[in-house]
Amino acid sequence: MSGVPGLGHAAEQALYGLCVGVVLHGACLLVEEATAHFTQRYNGNVSVLLKACVCWQARACVCVLAVACVLRGEALSVGELGSVLIIASCYLLLKTTGVLAPSAIEISEISESQQMNVAHGLAWSFYLGYLKLVLPLLEAAVEKYNVQSRGLSAEGALGGPWASRLHILLPLSASVCAHLEDDDPRVCFHDNLPPMEMDRAGVRKRVFKNSVYSIRDANGQAHYCILESATPLLTLHQMSEEGSAGFGVSERRQQVLLFYRTLRGILEASPDCRNHYRLILLDDTNASEPHFLSTEILKHLRQQEGEEFSMIQPMAHSTLPQQEEGLVVANGMTPPLPNQPMSSTTLMISGLPRTLQSEPEENSEY
Repeated sequence: MSGVPGLGHAAEQALYGLCVGVVLHGACLLVEEATAHFTQRYNGNVSVLLKACVCWQARACVCVLAVACVLRGEALSVGELGSVLIIASCYLLLKTTGVLAPSAIEISEISESQQMNVAHGLAWSFYLGYLKLVLPLLEAAVEKYNVQSRGLSAEGALGGPWASRLHILLPLSASVCAHLEDDDPRVCFHDNLPPMEMDRAGVRKRVFKNSVYSIRDANGQAHYCILESATPLLTLHQMSEEGSAGFGVSERRQQVLLFYRTLRGILEASPDCRNHYRLILLDDTNASEPHFLSTEILKHLRQQEGEEFSMIQPMAHSTLPQQEEGLVVANGMTPPLPNQPMSSTTLMISGLPRTLQSEPEENSEY
């Protein structure tokens, strides 16, 4: 039992040393930022500087030191003070050399929790700069298009539950072709919707245009829908090929998943965009089937038909508003029908954006 007091004494000194090391590290950061970046980064604001440099860990260490000193009731001896300074110096040395630097997982968690990832910025830009403007006007554009197409019975007319929905392709490889026909000959461009014009950022009558595609099934029957790929994924793909971007191929897939989750959460929370979009996540990394794209698109079109039918039957017996809400929510990434197996992308993605520590489990069928 004689060793226990000595062990407690050493633990006390180690606690003091670590707390002093954290406080000194914060003080070093404060001095560096105040002397080199005070005006540029903080616009001369002292409170912002202190908040950035003196983290909650440093403030907690100060409180621990104060409480420990009060409970101790006596000052440290010269030998004890020397031990505390040695431990604090070792902590500073480890921080300076990067031994205690955050790991890739920790950096990813910080970036994702504070929405500082590339995918978050691209998703918000895609929504605010394009989808938020176009999706609320899509139904009127479809009606005008059908009139120009000489009625719903004409070839290329848009009908069915997906008529006024923009189908957005999101390949996990971030490989986006300028012509969808290059990926699958059964997916063919048919026509453009009437252009939408609006003044944006000094440009008068900027034009936004959406395309109608013909998707043919195995029997040659054509199904028409508004279709396009998510253009921000082209940016992700190009960034992964640029060495100066600091963004590699290995991170690209994770960024596509984050882009999808973030965009889905944004659109589901937007009343103006609900029921006017369909996100189609494509696990195309090992897709060698020549008609993979048309198969996936047709799967989503049939699923929307099933959703429409399943909602009409309950509404025939009840006019409760909950039924209408179910139809609205169902346009993003919906659960499969009762007798329909879940696809690999549905199993892969569930919930709002998460960190790499909780990356979704993949169950690929392709």
